[in-house]
Amino acid sequence: MESQVNNQQENVEDKVQEQAQAPVVEEIEDPRPPRPILYRFRGLILGLVSISALVLPAGDLEIVAFLVFVNIFILALYLRVKARRAIGDHTRGKTLDAPVLVTWGAYGRLRHPLYVSNMAIGISLVVLHFGISWFVLPYVVFMLAFGMRLAKLDDNYLEKRFGDEWKIWAMHTPAFIPREIHVPGKLRSAKEAIIADTWSWFWLALMIALVLFRKVDFLIWA
Repeated sequence: MESQVNNQQENVEDKVQEQAQAPVVEEIEDPRPPRPILYRFRGLILGLVSISALVLPAGDLEIVAFLVFVNIFILALYLRVKARRAIGDHTRGKTLDAPVLVTWGAYGRLRHPLYVSNMAIGISLVVLHFGISWFVLPYVVFMLAFGMRLAKLDDNYLEKRFGDEWKIWAMHTPAFIPREIHVPGKLRSAKEAIIADTWSWFWLALMIALVLFRKVDFLIWA
């Protein structure tokens, strides 16, 4: 009996020594900065703005203006695919991350092709919905201000992340107006780029369907 008690005490002492000698594992904090609130909830914000526009009555649009903004819309979609060919998949987490600074493809012509595409798509849909009217103005101002603010947040982060590399690229690459130059780099196929952007295409298709529904409803009752 006494030997059993001694064995138990020895086992307890051994475990205590093992725990004392075991290396302390420290929790490593994520070095990546958190996403700004405006950026994290950009989809929700745009969704609410879109709903507010669709609630308002649709308007008539002359054929010339219709053709102009349909072509702007198509060019914006083309630019989006070009941009997605150069960059990776969406990062929808709570932290900012940029493994590399993309300076080729569409990003060799301008720094923010996705934001330019988003602004052009949004403005085109607003005009196609309302027509040329005063309802368009606040939405156009919002789209431009929202896109430029998000672009500024990206610039601030990338400058901190890549330093002189970003400064040299930004010095020669305009933010929103493309320059006539081709910078070679690794690009994936258009099919891969479209698949990588599946959720964006889904929401865009839904928005187009709602705009068309409201436009048809307007034409029926006009």
